[in-house]
Amino acid sequence: MEKKILRLLIVDDSPDDSELAVATLRKAGYMLKNQRVQDLASMQAALDKGPWDVVLSEYTLPHFGAQLALDLVKRAHLDIPFIVVTRNIRDPDLVKIMRNGAHDVVMKSQAARLAPVVERELRVAEERHQFRQMTKTLQEVENKNRAIIAGSREAIGYCQEGMHIDANKTYLEMFGYDDLSEIEGVPVLNLIEKSDHPRFKDYLRKASSQNPADPQEFLSVKKDGSHFHAELAISSIVLNGENCTQFLVTDISKRKAVENRLQYLNQHDPLTGLFNRHHFTQELTKTIERVKTVGSRSALLYLDLNEIKDINDVLGHAAGDRLLLKIARLFRDKLGESTILARFSGDEFTALLHDMSEEQIKTSVTELLSSLKETTFLEGGKVFRCDGTISVAVIDKDTESAQAVLNKAYQNCQHNRPQKTAPAPVPAPTPQATASAPPHAGGAEIPAADLHRETPVMPTAAVDWEIRLKTALEKDGFQLAYQPIVNLHGDPAEYFEVLLRLVGRHGELIHAGEFMAAAEKLGMLAAIDRWVIRQSIHSLAALHAEGRQASFFVNLCPAALKDPELLSLLQKQLSVARLKPGFIVLEADESAVMANPEASAMFMQAARRIGCRFSVDNFGNNLATLNSLREMPIDFLKISGSLIRNLSTDDLTRTSLKAIVDLAKAMEKQTIAKFVEKANDLGILWNLGFDYVQGNYFQQADSQPDYEFADETTLSSDTTSPTWVANSRR
Repeated sequence: MEKKILRLLIVDDSPDDSELAVATLRKAGYMLKNQRVQDLASMQAALDKGPWDVVLSEYTLPHFGAQLALDLVKRAHLDIPFIVVTRNIRDPDLVKIMRNGAHDVVMKSQAARLAPVVERELRVAEERHQFRQMTKTLQEVENKNRAIIAGSREAIGYCQEGMHIDANKTYLEMFGYDDLSEIEGVPVLNLIEKSDHPRFKDYLRKASSQNPADPQEFLSVKKDGSHFHAELAISSIVLNGENCTQFLVTDISKRKAVENRLQYLNQHDPLTGLFNRHHFTQELTKTIERVKTVGSRSALLYLDLNEIKDINDVLGHAAGDRLLLKIARLFRDKLGESTILARFSGDEFTALLHDMSEEQIKTSVTELLSSLKETTFLEGGKVFRCDGTISVAVIDKDTESAQAVLNKAYQNCQHNRPQKTAPAPVPAPTPQATASAPPHAGGAEIPAADLHRETPVMPTAAVDWEIRLKTALEKDGFQLAYQPIVNLHGDPAEYFEVLLRLVGRHGELIHAGEFMAAAEKLGMLAAIDRWVIRQSIHSLAALHAEGRQASFFVNLCPAALKDPELLSLLQKQLSVARLKPGFIVLEADESAVMANPEASAMFMQAARRIGCRFSVDNFGNNLATLNSLREMPIDFLKISGSLIRNLSTDDLTRTSLKAIVDLAKAMEKQTIAKFVEKANDLGILWNLGFDYVQGNYFQQADSQPDYEFADETTLSSDTTSPTWVANSRR
């Protein structure tokens, strides 16, 4: 080792012996800084004075000696070589002093041994020092890593031989355990759904051969038995000297919900919920290949509605959409849930019939045609029938391709199609019949500024609105309609906007845009608001009684923001219904809020004290209102529909919406995009960061709050009939 200045403390009463030791070490190449002491007091003073590298001590001195000197070094917590240099020492004393901590004993008659012993002990002392430093550094690293793992948002667990041995808090919370003692010794397989066990075991084997293994997705199981989708990354590590496996778990349930939702929309018609043309063609190709392989028999059913175009022209596309929904439900009811159904184009439907004889196919077609002819459609005070033409193309081993069988079915359908005539109305049903079959409510509520987009249900010039509206209030002649508000990030919570309809003389539904102006002139808006609140709470309480934790967005007229009695009524109704106020979201138009911002803010604060939330509709048209709105207790901003309609074609609109969403996030307010009507818009809105979407693309406003928020997870391999717009709860 490299020689250096050696600070040497000598405990000896003989100057000559001390000088001999100094000379020996100098001869070995050491530069010395030495001091000699011979009693306890002087040694204590020397130890207090400064650091020493080596202590050389005579074993026996008058009233002092190596034993006492060694005790002083220990009490000073000095880790330095202590070497006994003596003329004579008995074997028992040598053993005793070595056991007490002396590093070696050198006889003065063997002075040549002194330098190698000192050199060795200095080297060992340096190694001990380095070991302590490394141990301290390792402990600091371990503490740091332990703190990182304990406080990490990532779920991290450790197992050995398939059993849990450690886990951080996030891991425990993710799987529903309260503390580590509950999960210690629990097999890792207990946290994986049984159907995924073979794949998980194979993944574990791969993880032992490659470190780390690529992440994989599994269906995981919590302590209470509930399931969630998780992504696992596994790696082999050494923990406390033992080989074990580290699990990094990420809950991807929300991501999977969004992926499944987008996949669902890619495969299905947004209006009817049936498969779309692209996916049906894929299924048809699979069917042809299966028929050629196993020799079974299938058939393609092709339905062309004869009068849908005329109904669209006469009654409007909203009416045509409601008819298409009715036909889709009829199709599903008659052909069964296992049949692959599709809306092939605007007025054409297709179906794949598997493993049916020719007679069974003929019977199914006959029953379907008969049901179709008997189907009536009420709109605009009149009842219409809409017939259709059906053709069947057999799929057997001689079928060439999907396109060939589709062409054959289409040509047969066109050949059998009757000459088109205008849809003939049939006599309107009696009032009793109308009452027993409530009409289907459809179409999103459209504000006054957008009335040109919707065909009026009936002329209103000659209507005595005062009588009709008073009668509706007295006899519950209004009807609520509900349109879902869907979370874009996988949250299955149910949200509906409550819309108002007036039931007409013939059972038709009149949109609020047709009569609210008259109600305002007649001073009836406050009474209508109260009716809506009472009925909304009653309807919401019924849903909660069924176990559905839905929330309602309830629209208020501008005058309501200055009506303190309305909140008293709301609080009373909530108390009677035993409904938590947080499930009610009051909504007002931005223009109404900004007409009197002080009164609006007071109204919102009072609603917040009750526990209700608040939403501002048609936000974004005038960003100058932002400074006023940012201080108000607003939970949701519903973006103006005028900014959504040109979303897919207007780059400037997308830029504006991105700025609006960023502002809303900065204000800690959630955003809702309404009037969503196209599939392309959905992906754009998701990328822009919108929280919720609403519009006819998902479902038109209906008389029942029925929408499967959590069940839109049909995978490409799943060919069962979709249920996301079906009224499955009715």
